[in-house]
Amino acid sequence: MQTNFEQKELSPTEKRKIEECFILGRLADDNINFRRSDTVPGKAVSYTASGDIVFYIQACSDEPLILNELLGKQTEDVYITFDNRNKLYLERENYGASENKEEFIRKHFEKKLILFKPKLNYEIQKKRYHYNFDIVLVDNDDEQSSHYVAIPHYKKGISHRRFEKLLLDQKPIELEQYNHSFDIPEFIVCDNFIYHIPDSEVLEKYKARTTTYICRKPEEIKRVPLPHNWHFSMAKAAYKDLCFISTTHRGELIDEIDQSGEIITESYKQHEKDDNQEKAHEKNNLIVTENKVNHNGYAEYRFLERLELLAEKRDLIYDKNDLKNLHISLKTSKFTILGGMSGTGKSELARLYADALGLKHGDNLLFIPVSPAFTEPSDVLGFLNQQTGIYMESDTGLVSFLLKANKEKDKMFMVIFDEMNLGQVEHYFSDFISILEAPIGKRKLKLFSDKAMCRQEEYCGGIEIGENVLFVGTANFDETGKEFSNRLLDRSNVLILEKKGFLEAKIYEEEQKEQFEEGDSVVLPFNVSCQIYRSWIKQSKGLLSLEDVELKILDEIHEQISNYDSQTGVSFRIVKAISQYLTNVPYDEDENELLSRDVAFDYQIKQRILSKIRGYRDQIESLVFKQDNEGKPNEKDGEIGIILTKYEGLKFEKSLAYLKQKAKELIRNGYTL
Repeated sequence: MQTNFEQKELSPTEKRKIEECFILGRLADDNINFRRSDTVPGKAVSYTASGDIVFYIQACSDEPLILNELLGKQTEDVYITFDNRNKLYLERENYGASENKEEFIRKHFEKKLILFKPKLNYEIQKKRYHYNFDIVLVDNDDEQSSHYVAIPHYKKGISHRRFEKLLLDQKPIELEQYNHSFDIPEFIVCDNFIYHIPDSEVLEKYKARTTTYICRKPEEIKRVPLPHNWHFSMAKAAYKDLCFISTTHRGELIDEIDQSGEIITESYKQHEKDDNQEKAHEKNNLIVTENKVNHNGYAEYRFLERLELLAEKRDLIYDKNDLKNLHISLKTSKFTILGGMSGTGKSELARLYADALGLKHGDNLLFIPVSPAFTEPSDVLGFLNQQTGIYMESDTGLVSFLLKANKEKDKMFMVIFDEMNLGQVEHYFSDFISILEAPIGKRKLKLFSDKAMCRQEEYCGGIEIGENVLFVGTANFDETGKEFSNRLLDRSNVLILEKKGFLEAKIYEEEQKEQFEEGDSVVLPFNVSCQIYRSWIKQSKGLLSLEDVELKILDEIHEQISNYDSQTGVSFRIVKAISQYLTNVPYDEDENELLSRDVAFDYQIKQRILSKIRGYRDQIESLVFKQDNEGKPNEKDGEIGIILTKYEGLKFEKSLAYLKQKAKELIRNGYTL
């Protein structure tokens, strides 16, 4: 029952922490003694005097501690909302077309789990809070458990070995969807393992960030592999890096951990022992493992730490996996396109990477704003005046920049083509498309015919483009930009940056400010030489570097795409590029992958293959999605979605999210870019 006593008004920080929490609930029972006003008892779903629908949710997972500690909220107190408050969610469910809205609400939420965020509204006159909520998602409640346990995930894409190393070294770990408003989590999922935190003293809440924790007793943490039915039936209401399990499944996990759980201190020692034996074997056989090369003390993982720190110092809100993805993409393809809506920080991200390398404008960093007037290579390079024999360089300064890079091969150089699809990329960038695919030593840019007469000797014979030059393009995928050709997409990675929520960004900036004010160290600047950068690049073995299941998935996707367009699909060039990318996932100081192979493969499916799926709805609709019984698009039932969801243990979250966006575009516009 909602409280009748006075409640102290929370501070903005306390209120915000509560409203950023996720709670699982279900539609309340009619026989619960709740009130929709001070005098009139209400049902779980009913009409108000003004004609709106009001309905109540009963929490079935833990609620923020502050609600009880500061507000005295009781477990039986329900959350209330109105249909117009959750209008966006309900309209997606075709609520507006229903004749009996009360019956619609009841049937829609019956036997369902509702993931929601609490919203607190303070009534000044009565000095008390009303517990409102916003719906996030709805899931089937086939277990009808009385209580569910929230389980945060540690950064999808991070290997369990890396996670365990952070726990053992007592370094901060971030659980983005599980803040300090709750008690210490009992379980944490990372990679394909679930970790048990036996009591609240094992983890400590890190004061600098409200979503960060430090392990103080790693010797008490045990792990077991995720159950085989985890993704299919155990994990409920999965959202971003959070899910819930019933108390029944919690008990099963505890029994499994008691019987066969590994203590992470022991499992990690065994891992180090096995690794040392492998190193000794390599040494005896005179094998040098490329990913362990560390020139001049600048290990690759240190560079990535520097990249992340620079982003934090500049208040640039990027997912850390996106930063790793950019790094792997650039070092394996030499040309990367950063796409997304305007204002997502594409140009800033390119500059950030250049700064992390130690590049300087006017020296080894060139920024070229692309004009819609760029229609041919001469617009970015220049041309030879046949009458005077003088090469007239373009105002972009690209030719001089490449000449300088060819002379100073020990330094790294970067060219940024900003808004590159304002012009027709296939035309003005044509000279580079084939060159960048050629092997090192054969990348020569010809400025004019060998028979032409030029007085400037440095321009004759062309310019060799070495492996010390990186090319980055930014692009807006909307009506203002030209379409990229498949020929270009075959030779590049296309990274789509996603905008963070404004409130999430604000919280992040406040926490970063507090952290830096506490005196966190700043990495001193340094320049990454070409020798160092090359040491981070490993050569793949082509198809031999890919696992059988990965090749099977690529074959199946190719078959589906080529059925629609025989000139499109998954070429050997793309498979080779994917193999090179997966081979070049960075490692930390203990040889733990900094990006799990599953997530890396997911990135490549999205960036190398799905970016080429474009066209009109009647051409590619069933490839992208199929409509369910209610006429809503479901990307998981599209022909590609079926492939990406049928392999147990593999979750292509980024690729499926990309397909979902494509489905929305097809329904809204009738085509997708």
